[in-house]
Amino acid sequence: MTTKQTFPPVTIEALSNGLLRLEDETLMDGAAVIDLHPTQVQTLAILAGFTMPDKGRKALERIASRLGALHERTKALEGMLCTAVVEDGIGVAPELTAAEFIAENLGEVLRDVQDLMAPVTEPDPDHQNQGGQLLIPM
Repeated sequence: MTTKQTFPPVTIEALSNGLLRLEDETLMDGAAVIDLHPTQVQTLAILAGFTMPDKGRKALERIASRLGALHERTKALEGMLCTAVVEDGIGVAPELTAAEFIAENLGEVLRDVQDLMAPVTEPDPDHQNQGGQLLIPM
């Protein structure tokens, strides 16, 4: 993977600490250097109207879809087992308990994945900046 690109007069370098360094050596007063966190780069891209590719987002969307389907099927199974216990008097209470447990936990995992897919930048309501300052989580 390329860790350094030059767009005259700016050089962009991926540093070993995870930051991105922008450097312009053509200034009369010496080089100008800015180190940016990847979230700052993402925020800059969003403000400029670009979307940054998120390799994990598509995988998370597929996982969330599959978990949602599993959750729905497990809730349906739970309903069928409940009917079998209550209306038909069939001895499937352990299976019903297992289905309830699975459905509840699939729902929790689905919510966790949905939380992971939530945007990482959000307006900071306590900030007095009229420009809508963004909170950048670290």
